[in-house]
Amino acid sequence: MFNKLLIALLSTITFSFLFTCFRYQHNDGFGFLGLFLSVALYSSVIYIIAGTPLSIGVDKWHSEYKYPSKILSYLAKVGMYSIAGMGVMFILFALESQSLNLGIFDDIRVFLKVMLFGTIVSNVFYHVELLFNLILKKKHKNTSKPLLN
Repeated sequence: MFNKLLIALLSTITFSFLFTCFRYQHNDGFGFLGLFLSVALYSSVIYIIAGTPLSIGVDKWHSEYKYPSKILSYLAKVGMYSIAGMGVMFILFALESQSLNLGIFDDIRVFLKVMLFGTIVSNVFYHVELLFNLILKKKHKNTSKPLLN
């Protein structure tokens, strides 16, 4: 659980940085750091409240099946994370649409962009987790060897 929370924090930083790099405009009133911090504030809540438990659920569900190759296992997890991310964004989008007295499907392009955004956000979490686990595995492998033969 602690690892998932740490991954959520690292994902927040990664996503916030990437989002800020793509959306920052020099004449923006926030400035780069202000935009980064505001994105980090909002995304951290989503990553911790929704991302962490959903990631645990995806891992449990994924471990129940045996995949014939690592590529299929990877693609299955990408798909599962994508569906989870779209689910979270659908709920948030539905709540926002309701508060603005709009129908969910009034603007289908906006809806599709929100679903794509959910896919990207969730897969940032998954790929940060992959990198985190790879670093831990390498560190564990290096520390388990004796220093002298």
